[in-house]
Amino acid sequence: MKKLRLGFLCLFVLAMLVGCQEQKARVNDEHTFVVGMECNYTPFNWQTMDATDTSVSIGGAGYCDGYDVMIAQNIADKLGQEIEIKKLSWEGLLPALESGEIDAIIAGMTADETREKGIDFTTPYYESEMVMITRADGEEASYDDIQQFGGKNIIGQKSTNYDTVIDQIENVQHATPKATYPEMVVALQKHEVDGITAELPVAQGVVASNPDLTIVHFAEDKGFDIDTSVSIGLKEGSRGTEFYEKVQKALDEISDEQRVGYMESARKNQPETGEPTDGVAVKDQGFFAKVTNIAKEYWPLFAYGVQITLILAFVGTLFGLLIGLLLGTLRSFTVEESDSLPVKICKKISHAFVGFYVWVLRGTPMMVQAFFLYYLLKPILQWTPLTAGMIIISVNTGAYMAEIIRSGIQSIDKGQTEGARSIGMTNLQTMMFIILPQAIKNQLPSIGNQLIVNIKDSSMLNVIGVVDLYFQSTSVAGSVYQFSETFFVTSLVYLFLTTIATVILNLIEKRMGHPKTLERGV
Repeated sequence: MKKLRLGFLCLFVLAMLVGCQEQKARVNDEHTFVVGMECNYTPFNWQTMDATDTSVSIGGAGYCDGYDVMIAQNIADKLGQEIEIKKLSWEGLLPALESGEIDAIIAGMTADETREKGIDFTTPYYESEMVMITRADGEEASYDDIQQFGGKNIIGQKSTNYDTVIDQIENVQHATPKATYPEMVVALQKHEVDGITAELPVAQGVVASNPDLTIVHFAEDKGFDIDTSVSIGLKEGSRGTEFYEKVQKALDEISDEQRVGYMESARKNQPETGEPTDGVAVKDQGFFAKVTNIAKEYWPLFAYGVQITLILAFVGTLFGLLIGLLLGTLRSFTVEESDSLPVKICKKISHAFVGFYVWVLRGTPMMVQAFFLYYLLKPILQWTPLTAGMIIISVNTGAYMAEIIRSGIQSIDKGQTEGARSIGMTNLQTMMFIILPQAIKNQLPSIGNQLIVNIKDSSMLNVIGVVDLYFQSTSVAGSVYQFSETFFVTSLVYLFLTTIATVILNLIEKRMGHPKTLERGV
C-alpha cells in the first residue's frame, strides 16, 4: 500500500511538472503573437516531428508547419513579436479567440456572414478554387457542372462553408458532415459518399496521398457560388484598434509573389508517410506498409499523446476516488431520530448536494463539461488545457466514484456497524476504520474499471486543446490524409494501454484477496 501511495504521489508531481511546463510555454504577453490553428489541414497547416526553416515548435508535440504558419511567422516578424502556435480543434478556435487565449485565428477560415457576427476578419490572405474530390474510376470524375451531382451523396467538412454550399446542387443527397478530411476520404473510398467538397490546395494534398481519387474542376459559371478566400480572424471588437491595424498592415505588405511562393513551398514540403519501399512509392504501398511507416515516423507524437493520456487517466481516477469517498460517505449517512436538529439539517443538505452533483455530472457528457467549464473559467483562473483537463476529469470521475462507494458501503452487513457501536466507536470512526476499507475492497473491480474508462474517455478533452493520444492521432491523419492507417495504430496503442492496466489491476486485486477481474465476466 505504501508503494501504491508513493506511485500516486510521483504521478501527481509529474502531472504538476508537465502542467507547469505547459504554462511556461504558453504565457501570452505583448511580446508574443499567439495564433490558433488545427495543425491537421494540409497544406495550410500540419504537424510534424521535423524542424524546418518554416516550422514553429508546439512544445513536446513537435512542430507545426504549412502555409498558415508561414503567414503567421511573417506577420509576427513585422509586429516585432515572437510567434506561438496553439494547436486547437476547429470547434475550439472561436472560444479560444473570445476568451483571449489566442490573438488570432489563421487556419484557412473563410469570412462568411455568420462568422463575422463574432469575429473581425482582415482582408483575405489566400484566394482558392472550389472543387470536388471523387473516385478516379467513377463516372463523377468526368463531370464539369455541380448540377451533374444531383442525386449523389456529397459530403463537406463540418461547421464550414464547404458543407453548407452542398445545397446549391439540386436533388443532392447531403451526407452528414464530418470533422476532418481524412474521415471523409475513408467514406469516399468505401463508397459511402460520391464526392467531397474542398478547396483546391486541400484536394491536391488528398489526391497526392490517395491515387485512387481525383479532382473535379468545374466549367465557368458551372461551379459553386461561394467565396473561396480565407482571412485572418481577430477578436470581435478589435476592428479599428491599433492591433488590428498593425496586423492588417503586416498582411498587406506580403506580396502576391510571396504568397504564391509560400503555397508552393507548403505543397512541396507537405508530409508523406515514410520512404519508398522496394521501389514502391509510399502512396502505392499496401495498408500494413503504410501503418508501419506511420508508426515509425510519428512515434514521438504518439508517445507524447500516451504520456498525456496516462496522466489524465491516473490523476482523474485518483482524485476522482478521493472525491467519491467523501461524497459517497456523506450520502450514506442516514438521518436518525437520535440526531440533533443541526445534524439532521446538515445531513439533508449534504444528501441534496451530493444528489445534485451526481445528477449533473453523470447526466451530461464530459466533452460538454470540458468545453463549458474551461472557457467559462479561463479568464478567471488562466489555467492551461492540461490543468483544466485534470480537474475536469477528476470532477467527472468523482460523480461515478460516489455511487460506487455508496454501493460498496450499502453492501456491508449492518451488524458490523452495530458491533462497532457496542465497543464505543463513533459513527465517524466506524465509517473510517470498519466500513470504508471493506467497501473499497469490495468495489475495487468497479474502481479499476473507471481507470480503464478514463484512459479511453480522456480523448473527449481534445475539444479544449488537450494534446492526448486521440488529438495527436487526428493531427497525424490530417497531415498524411491516411485515416484508417493512422487510427489502426491508435487503436493498437489504446488496446495495449488498457490491457496493461487490466493486468496491473488483476495483480492488485489478487494481492488483496479479491477474485481476478477477467474471471468475473462482463
